[in-house]
Amino acid sequence: MISTKTTLYNTNLLTFDHTEAPLYDALCEYEKSKRISMHVPGHKDGRVFDEGALSHFSGILGLDTTESVGIDDLHHPTDFIADAQNLAAEAFGADYTFFLVGGSTVGNLSIALSLCGPGDKILVQRNMHKSVFHGLLLAGAHPIFIAPAIESTTKVAMVSDIAFIEKALMEHSDVKAVWITNPNYYGMSKDISRLADTCHRHDIPLIVDEAHGAHFGQVEEVPPSALSKGADIVVQSTHKMLTAMTMASMLHVKGNLVSRERIAQVLGMLQSTSPSYPLLASLDVARRYLVTKGRSELKETVKKLEERRVALNQELKALSIWGGSEEIDRWDPLKWIISCKNEVATGYQLLDMFYEEGCTAEITDPRNIVFLFSIHEKEENIDKVVAAIKAIDQKLETWTEEVVCNEDREAVLFIEEGSLYKQNVSLRDAFHMPRKKVAIDKAVGKICGEMVIPYPPGIPLLTPGEEITATHIHSIKTLIEMGAYFQSPSDHSLEELYVLE
Repeated sequence: MISTKTTLYNTNLLTFDHTEAPLYDALCEYEKSKRISMHVPGHKDGRVFDEGALSHFSGILGLDTTESVGIDDLHHPTDFIADAQNLAAEAFGADYTFFLVGGSTVGNLSIALSLCGPGDKILVQRNMHKSVFHGLLLAGAHPIFIAPAIESTTKVAMVSDIAFIEKALMEHSDVKAVWITNPNYYGMSKDISRLADTCHRHDIPLIVDEAHGAHFGQVEEVPPSALSKGADIVVQSTHKMLTAMTMASMLHVKGNLVSRERIAQVLGMLQSTSPSYPLLASLDVARRYLVTKGRSELKETVKKLEERRVALNQELKALSIWGGSEEIDRWDPLKWIISCKNEVATGYQLLDMFYEEGCTAEITDPRNIVFLFSIHEKEENIDKVVAAIKAIDQKLETWTEEVVCNEDREAVLFIEEGSLYKQNVSLRDAFHMPRKKVAIDKAVGKICGEMVIPYPPGIPLLTPGEEITATHIHSIKTLIEMGAYFQSPSDHSLEELYVLE
């Protein structure tokens, strides 16, 4: 139901009171009203629910409402949601902010469908999350991929040198936009101000998937935000590095190169007409927490973490915690990238070892694992992580090269930095074409018919419509031998792949 009440909050705010959480407060007022719910959801504000689970869910069910009188409508916000989004826009430096209840995934899908039509060209960094590829597939776009740079120590992908992107724009002046990921999953960030200026000279928007940088730009101790450096449209996973609930994210727009009306229309197609109001409210209070307390806590946390990281690195014999390189401009101090100095253990082995010590890492790859700290970490939690690192370091000191299989560990995920390439068959056409399964060793030279996605971070190694090379097959086998997890392959053993007929 659409709200019919008189607006209590000025949706054209000239001043911003970040101690307020208008959407959360509206839900609390709804809960206090004790009106008898004769509308969805079916649990009726918690009156009807599984008794065994009620103790866990009871605290949130009273806020789990729908577009009733006095609440507001996500798809046509004029009241509390509008005010909450306005406060978020001010906090993050946007002209307008959309709340998302489908994670950054729905944000990326909406961007692709808003900016691209069938056959449109768009310049896309190749190490993007799978949701970007899915969005381009749905839009029928024809992406031109640019191979990322590879950081020399960690061997992880990051934004290609800006000169390569500028050259690509000279060769393809008809692209609709440039789309990059910054920071990468590991927190490595490039200064994108020059790239933003280049895009604007070409009169096209710069899109930034900033899923792991929602806290960027909030204090000087972390890298600057994409919006502050000139990006036109930015997606942030507010649940990843800030305090919103899982799936709660934001899409920020700045400037006039992107149509907010178009984005709102597409989000109306992609987001549920029954969005989760607890998720939406968690965005509201995550913004309030960040501005009123989180910024000062973030400064303190960074100081503590850096002191511990530097001191710990001096003690470690077998492990090391990455501390930046000349190849990047800034990195996220809330992320510790840990690896073996002599590579006797893979990242996948480290993941299991740390799990046994009571620490679950955010991501692992052939070389590294990543620990992700919050914006407010207590000393006792940092102490536990440090103790686990020291314990694993002592264990690894006794390891030798023979303990693990060290044979040809290199899994090549991307071609040479700055290289441009297109799909052999468009993503959309490949998705709809007939396909068949073949043994993986017989797939070389054929056109791939499915996504092959090591996860996390969810960057496709192969996409539908892309030619399968011997390097692809070698990398798949290498990753499997190391213990990598692949998300939703057609054959869980990856002994077979779908190819286009």
